[in-house]
Amino acid sequence: MSISKEQEQKAKDQFYEDIKDVDESDVEYASKKGNKKLNQFGDNPPGALAKLWNDIKLMISLITDYAKGNYKAVPWKIIAAITGAVVYFVSPIDVIPDFIPVVGYLDDALVIKLALDLAGDDLDEYARWKNA
Repeated sequence: MSISKEQEQKAKDQFYEDIKDVDESDVEYASKKGNKKLNQFGDNPPGALAKLWNDIKLMISLITDYAKGNYKAVPWKIIAAITGAVVYFVSPIDVIPDFIPVVGYLDDALVIKLALDLAGDDLDEYARWKNA
């Protein structure tokens, strides 16, 4: 099952629009709600997110460390992109509401992939820092 081109474009548009307005309070919100969502799913993420689960956990870890002041070696535009993706992920009502079986998280996966495309190198640097 997949999402329509129209749904895909709406998710992309929403993501790119949302990251323009990200501020410090959004980073804290995404950190808190993102960690709550991770705990909710544990090691059993929805199918559409299974392949991205480790990346999602790394993204939430990065914004958590950023919000706490533990890690600041990342450009604001990357923090904004990751924050926007996490806020989209934790919101139950988005382009395809999360409660819809099978397809509910497909738009979330798309938005997470968009953020990963923007933040890949910075996430790799963060992972090296975290593991050191």
